[in-house]
Amino acid sequence: MKSFDCDSVLNQLSDFIDEDAREELCQAILEHLSRCPDCRVKVDTVRKTIVLYQGSGHDKTELPMRASAQLTEALHREYAAKQGVD
Repeated sequence: MKSFDCDSVLNQLSDFIDEDAREELCQAILEHLSRCPDCRVKVDTVRKTIVLYQGSGHDKTELPMRASAQLTEALHREYAAKQGVD
């Protein structure tokens, strides 16, 4: 079984939480989570966020314009940094 590091767990987090991941992938992530408290906190936080959102009864959540612009800019910076682009 492939050993996962924190970046690998975060890259596969969506499939893992949605339970769409292959059993081998899930086992590798669970094994990493068993020894990495930081990733356990991240996974738990994402799961709780999803539960809260689903329980809110809203089909669509509107962000204030300023928050939306800030989020878009932050995501652009993060994407550019990962791509090595300014």
